[in-house]
Amino acid sequence: MAKHLFTKKDDSQRRGIRKVFRVNEDEDQKIRHAASIRQMDESEFIRRAALGRKADVDFETEIVLALSDITRAVRALHADMVERGITPPEAELLPLILEARAAMLRISK
Repeated sequence: MAKHLFTKKDDSQRRGIRKVFRVNEDEDQKIRHAASIRQMDESEFIRRAALGRKADVDFETEIVLALSDITRAVRALHADMVERGITPPEAELLPLILEARAAMLRISK
């Protein structure tokens, strides 16, 4: 006898109706960000928001993403300085990057 891993949903519970709506670029970015920090896809986030359901923020993920953005920005600043022939203050930048990386590792444990 075959064992089924998943059971089919009743027709009344299937999500077969598609909703299309328009947003501007800023709203799109906000929705993407809000969904990502909650580790949800955009459809699930929008559905929960529209229906007043709980959508907790994963603060650890949000902090790691922010630290990652900061690290990328510092590296981009360093690359721009090198490209323009400016000697970057590596003694100040490297500890910042290393501390951000260490913080991300502490949070992810």
